[in-house]
Amino acid sequence: MSASREKKNRQELAANGIPDPKKVREAEDRRAQRRANRLYGGIAAAFVVLAIGLILWNSNIFQRTATALTVDGVKYTAAEVDYYYYSTYSSLVNSSYASWMELSRSTDLNSNLNDMAKMILQVEEDTTWDAYFKDSAKKNLIQLTKLKAAAKADGFAFTDEMQSDMDETLASLNEYASEYGYSPEAYLKLIYGNNMTLSCFKKMLKDSLLVSHYQDDYAQKLTYTDEELADYYAEHSNDYDLAAYDYITFRGTASSTTDEDGNTVEPTEEESAAALEAAKTAANEALERYRAGESLEEIADDYEIASYSSLDAGSYSDSALGNWVFDSARKADDNAVVEGDSYYYVAVFHSRAREEYNTVDVRHILFTVDSSALDSESDTYEEELAKLDDAAKSKAEETLQQWKDGDATEESFAALANELSDDTGSNTNGGLYEQIYRNQMVTEFNDWIFDESRQSGDTGIVYNSGAYTGYHIIYFVGENDPYWMVQVRSDRKEADYTAWLDGLVENAVVTEGSGMEYVG
Repeated sequence: MSASREKKNRQELAANGIPDPKKVREAEDRRAQRRANRLYGGIAAAFVVLAIGLILWNSNIFQRTATALTVDGVKYTAAEVDYYYYSTYSSLVNSSYASWMELSRSTDLNSNLNDMAKMILQVEEDTTWDAYFKDSAKKNLIQLTKLKAAAKADGFAFTDEMQSDMDETLASLNEYASEYGYSPEAYLKLIYGNNMTLSCFKKMLKDSLLVSHYQDDYAQKLTYTDEELADYYAEHSNDYDLAAYDYITFRGTASSTTDEDGNTVEPTEEESAAALEAAKTAANEALERYRAGESLEEIADDYEIASYSSLDAGSYSDSALGNWVFDSARKADDNAVVEGDSYYYVAVFHSRAREEYNTVDVRHILFTVDSSALDSESDTYEEELAKLDDAAKSKAEETLQQWKDGDATEESFAALANELSDDTGSNTNGGLYEQIYRNQMVTEFNDWIFDESRQSGDTGIVYNSGAYTGYHIIYFVGENDPYWMVQVRSDRKEADYTAWLDGLVENAVVTEGSGMEYVG
């Protein structure tokens, strides 16, 4: 869950990949006036009614207001279903894995999801993109209905803070619409389809903000004692422990061959069985040699079908080797031949433990080196980039000195972070990041904060290139809970939150109406 979903909504408005404007549908030619005599009077009246009906139909009033879905007696129009239909669509089409799913803005939404899309989205049955987005919208509206009811029962109401978030999003909408030469309503239709209206968007945004804050409020109230966390760890230790072990893999599969015509010939059952038996024999020989004093790495070099591996911090996997390593009875220096489906392993166990090191809390102020406006092909590119780098470095050094010349407190550092930092993820909370684990941050940042000599109140400047290229002024707040405890708390909270949400939405009474035809 995001702590600021309203910002995410705002970002999605900007990142919706504004499609090329569609030409406004030409209005139908006005019908010729009928002769105003008694004979044609009734016919003329009928045509007037028909003309009004066509105008209304072409304005999408009927389509967008038709009931598409009813959840526990609450009716939703096609436009309201479209809000979530297109939100999911935009999220996926702009995602980093859209190309893997073969989803783009030119994709026919009546086409089926490919296998990669089904795997990523955890869809088992064949289905079209249109059906997937409609189903996703339905699930979102079920959650919305149940969460609104629960929030009302708990006395959780729309606040001034939420209104401020909503006003900010609407202001952003107006800004983007104006930038691209549209009215806000026309801009919304580009994003959410022709059924969308400004009033519908406002209603759905308000409801979404309410339930989002309600969900966050519920999650924040989920707290656990150290004893409860220890008990949860004991029940799920395989999920958190890391093991150190060495092993040789002996491949037990026969290779395919090629006939005289160049066709691939798959191995026979007898050849496959012989290959597996050869792997077993080699593994048993290798174990004897290991127990006689040779190293696994040296032994593996003597077999074409063998490969050696060594892990200092291996995670659990539900496999023959993984189950052997993570068996609760395992002791240091245990060794054995382990049989897999088509492999044999010679494994040596060394140790197993949870991650006891302490996470850390820090504040930081980022001055980015933004080279996006530079021409990388220019002869002066390196010179111009160096100037930007020097400017960012100077800002960082001057800011740190400014802080040191003042009262040099954590509070004053936080104030500078809110005022100056380019990191949008932390420049509204004093630059604070809590419970950071090893290698979560970029390398230079990580190395500084996890230096063994680090003390509370330490400050420094580090530079990194690549992601968030720039200079970080870091204030070391101090150590926090052990990493295993942070992991367990997060997983326990997610499990309890999911159970709560699943309990809310179960037994929802849902029916589809004729308006579903106009969704999408």
